[in-house]
Amino acid sequence: MKRLIYNKIGLLTLLLLIPVFGFAQEKTIKGKITDETGYGVPGVSVVIQGTTNGTITNIEGEYVLNAIAGETLHVSFIGYKSQTVVVSASGSVYDFVLEEEFISLNEVVAIGYGKAQKKDLTSAISSVDGDALKTMSVGNPVSALQGKAAGIQVVSGSGAPGSAPKVLIRGFTSVTLGAEPLYVVDGVPMGTNINFLNANEIERMDVLKDASASAIYGSRGSNGVILITTKKGKDGKTNFSADLSYGVQVFEKPYEMADATEYAQIMNQSLLNVNLDARFDDPSSLGKGTDWWGEGVNKLSPQTNFSFQANGGSEKFRYAVSLSYFDQESFYNSGEWERFTGRISLDWTFSDKVKAGIMMNPRREKWDNTPSWYQDYLLIDPITPIYRPEAEQAGLNEYSIFQRSYYTYTWNPIARDARNFGNGGYYAAASNLYVTYEPIENLEIKSQINGDFKFNHADDFIPDFVIDGAHEWNAVNSVSRDYQFDKYWNWTNTATYTLKKDAHSLTTMVGATLEKWNYSNIEGSKENIPNNSELLRELDAATSNDKIYGNEWGNSIESFLGRVSYNFLNRYYLTGTYRIDGASKFLGDNKWGAFPSLSAAWRISDETFMRGFNFLDDMKIRMGWGRLGNQGLESGLFLSTLSTGYYVMGDDASVVNTTAPSLLANEDLKWETVEDINIGTDVTLFNSKATASVEYFQKKTIDMLFEMPYPYYSGYPNYSSIMSNIGSMKSSGWELALSYRDHIGELNFDVTLTAMTGQVEMTKLSNTAPVVYGTDEKTKTVVGDEPGYYFGYKTDGLFQNQYEVNSHSSDQGVLLQPYAQPGDIRFIDVNGDGELTGEDRTKIGSPWPDFTTGLNVSLSYKGFDFLANVYASIGNDLVNELKDDLYSTTASESNVKSGLLNTAWHGEGTSNSIPRVSHVDNNQNYTRFSDFYVEDGSFLRLKNLQLGYTIPQSLSEKAGLSRCRVYVSGQNLLTVTNYQGVEPEVGGNALNTGFGGWTYPVLPTYLVGLNINF
Repeated sequence: MKRLIYNKIGLLTLLLLIPVFGFAQEKTIKGKITDETGYGVPGVSVVIQGTTNGTITNIEGEYVLNAIAGETLHVSFIGYKSQTVVVSASGSVYDFVLEEEFISLNEVVAIGYGKAQKKDLTSAISSVDGDALKTMSVGNPVSALQGKAAGIQVVSGSGAPGSAPKVLIRGFTSVTLGAEPLYVVDGVPMGTNINFLNANEIERMDVLKDASASAIYGSRGSNGVILITTKKGKDGKTNFSADLSYGVQVFEKPYEMADATEYAQIMNQSLLNVNLDARFDDPSSLGKGTDWWGEGVNKLSPQTNFSFQANGGSEKFRYAVSLSYFDQESFYNSGEWERFTGRISLDWTFSDKVKAGIMMNPRREKWDNTPSWYQDYLLIDPITPIYRPEAEQAGLNEYSIFQRSYYTYTWNPIARDARNFGNGGYYAAASNLYVTYEPIENLEIKSQINGDFKFNHADDFIPDFVIDGAHEWNAVNSVSRDYQFDKYWNWTNTATYTLKKDAHSLTTMVGATLEKWNYSNIEGSKENIPNNSELLRELDAATSNDKIYGNEWGNSIESFLGRVSYNFLNRYYLTGTYRIDGASKFLGDNKWGAFPSLSAAWRISDETFMRGFNFLDDMKIRMGWGRLGNQGLESGLFLSTLSTGYYVMGDDASVVNTTAPSLLANEDLKWETVEDINIGTDVTLFNSKATASVEYFQKKTIDMLFEMPYPYYSGYPNYSSIMSNIGSMKSSGWELALSYRDHIGELNFDVTLTAMTGQVEMTKLSNTAPVVYGTDEKTKTVVGDEPGYYFGYKTDGLFQNQYEVNSHSSDQGVLLQPYAQPGDIRFIDVNGDGELTGEDRTKIGSPWPDFTTGLNVSLSYKGFDFLANVYASIGNDLVNELKDDLYSTTASESNVKSGLLNTAWHGEGTSNSIPRVSHVDNNQNYTRFSDFYVEDGSFLRLKNLQLGYTIPQSLSEKAGLSRCRVYVSGQNLLTVTNYQGVEPEVGGNALNTGFGGWTYPVLPTYLVGLNINF
């Protein structure tokens, strides 16, 4: 608006000055605008700077325009550098040769069975450069994606070695099937876990977020698709590089627990509060007791990440080789994850018409099973010693010398750690062979065959031991071994034709794919090895109860696909895709499904009415629609299955083997379908310094799959179920991505902000099951509300005195909580019927955030560089299931948080949030699920801080290096949250998410690293 005002003022001033300085002569100027090859470029904007007077070039690249001597001619076209020239009094012909500008909009983006320039996209695709991913040292490169792309939610869920993050693209699309996106590596669909990839191998990630982008993957694309392009060879001499980082994760004790003296004091008070005798005569004589955490959990665990790359080649042959190693140890005396990966990529150009390439990816993962019982080190009573008295150890094996907990049912965690022998891993190799042939100009025929073969193995040994004959023991040792062989192959054939004529550009692609998965396994176990010696932990050494299992299963998909992309003047775009999938998981007419999409874009910045906005480099409006499928259910659900068991019957109570239906066939079963619309705009400003993207999306899932129980009158057991397409769900939201990059002198900076909002609503359920509950009925899903909301009792603080207990009654004076005492939780009679029953349960929280956001800052000054990544989730609730363990002193008598006698209610006005300590929970303070457990789950996490220094090249060259950079980094350094649980990043499925228990937390990691090129 200000610019328009200034233009009008300038025009008025010019009119006033005409009588003084005379009339300025307007004349006709013309010219031709070509690219670097000499071809005319249509649609180029030619504007008199500071005015709305302008035109665009015709199909030959020519233009004609009226101008006045002294005015500035401004020429701009997306993907090329802007140019200006001052109109002289004598000149009338002004030709321009456009120079390509490699800004973000000119990047080549993977779009599924093809590529396109980012400026030509009509769909919602976010791209992240590989360099941005390798700034974090993580086992799974997707972990580094958090906060770097709008619309993508990465939930770490567990920081355990080898654990994979949970990735949601624009939220859940299914309440039953998996929500993870499909990962496609170099054109090969590789499932939903890319633990096998090292971030240093990745050139870029392109995230297909809407249906118009993902529909080309049909029945596998409903949760979005992440296309990963690995690094390839380049022309020129061989370049070597190596990246090494070493660091430690730090595991601080999450809660300070009571020592032996305080534990005894708390338990005494808990007993006295229910009129029972105190157990400990002199708690102070117990001292601090056993420091279980200090004895069994290591504060530091090392992490090593190393990779080596080499690439080079010539015009005819290019190659890239990489090797990587990642190792993460656990915090226990057992538990570790190691990964070795190799990647070899070879590409040949045999002629102008024939190209070929091969990729091989051998890899190896192995792990010692990481324990999952760190909570036991906190909950076992501190009075119990680790070992039995020496006098009692005589004659016991090495796994029986430990002491059973005196007061709790918690197994001795150090003894459990000593018996943890499970380990496993796999050997795998993937290969990718392609050939392209161009029989005529602009027609490319490509055939690609891929395979991935994985041999999984798992071994376990369970020793015999007796720590407590009634509770903690195993009479007979056993050994087991499990082998599984997974095979996957994919054959894809595509033909792509590109036609460019004048201002028109048309690209068509047709193709067909065949995919097949096959799995086979064999498992054996035996018992009674002569002793627990490591040398005898083999099946042949066991002497009894041998069991063997084995099976084979598989599924396949046959697909036909096509895409047409058209643009006119690089201003008006239209793209349509169509895919037909036939899946072996379904029968009859349901075997085949069609997945269409249509998207369009309008480069509005090239229109005449947008001229004069010189700060605007590019502005494009996009919209798309499409349908996707989800067939991520088990194979063979269209078959009826039986399960075996036993039943005791007859006067002699004999055991009879039984067989009963466990699943009834549903021959009408079909895949879930997701219908998606997307509207967005992409803007580039200030000579490509700033970019912005705003999008609105809406997704509707229909034919949603649920596992339905049989009614009792059907005659089938109530544990039998049938999978059926009965539900629908709708989700919608906004996405925002802003970035700005510039420099001040030698200080370069780049700031990116991403954000997403989201809402989700269940729109249809079965008439026979209008309500779906989650585990233990703690969540509820009904039509018209969000799925999986927390369902329980509302509370109103604690009773502070007996008068409040007596006043909490019906209109007839009947106590609503007859067993309550001062210090107990007051539950609300929601329906007002004068009774406290299950009918008073209601919505008490939501696991779904209002929005998520990420901020990424990068700075460089001379040889120094600095980056920071921040991620936040705002507006969601979490269930803190640990309150029962940390505050309750019921008969389990587990250890509790230190200071509980002061923080729990111990008299009128002392607390209104933590109930009194009590050895009996008659009021169901802890057993009744209520909003007492629900907390604000919002959090902000500093994901990464890194400071690096690149050694001057003159010094690097003396060491034989072309580049050397050292850095220090801190990951997950700070988390700001009101949530009192261990970890605010909590996963789950749509019906059961946000339940925070004793999950392995995401931990701070401190690293030093080295990047070298030579």
